[in-house]
Amino acid sequence: MNHRPKIYVSSRASIIERVAMWQQYKTMGANIISTWIDRASTNTNAINYPDLWHSIQEEILSCDRFVFYAEPGDFPMKGAMVEVGIAMAYVKPIWILGNNLELEGETFRPLGSWVKHHSITVFKPRATLNDMMQALGLHS
Repeated sequence: MNHRPKIYVSSRASIIERVAMWQQYKTMGANIISTWIDRASTNTNAINYPDLWHSIQEEILSCDRFVFYAEPGDFPMKGAMVEVGIAMAYVKPIWILGNNLELEGETFRPLGSWVKHHSITVFKPRATLNDMMQALGLHS
C-alpha cells in the first residue's frame, strides 16, 4: 500500500519534457495520480476531451496535494490554469514550483494574483530538486 500523499501535478501537457519529467518522478516512487500524463503522449485526435476533463476533476478532488509547475517558456498556459481553479475550489493545498520563473511586482505575472490565495501553501519560483522531491512526497 502506498502511504505517500496522492499528488495531482499540473503543467504544460504539450511540452514532452514535462510529461517525461512527471513519468520519471512516478518511476522514483511519487504517488502522482494525474492520468493526463499517460494521455499526453497519445494522438490528440484520439483524446476524448469530456472524459479527460471529468478524470481531471475527479483526480483533483481525490488528491492530497496539488503541484503546479511552470517555466518561463511555458506560457500561455490554458488547461493548467483551469486545473488550478478546480484545486482552489476544492480548497486543496497547492504548491507552486517554477524553474527560473520571475513574477512581476504586484500583478505576479505571468501567473497572476491567485498565487496569494489561502490554499497556496508553498510558492517557489526557483524550485530546486529538493523542493520538487518534497512537493512530490519523496522526502520525509
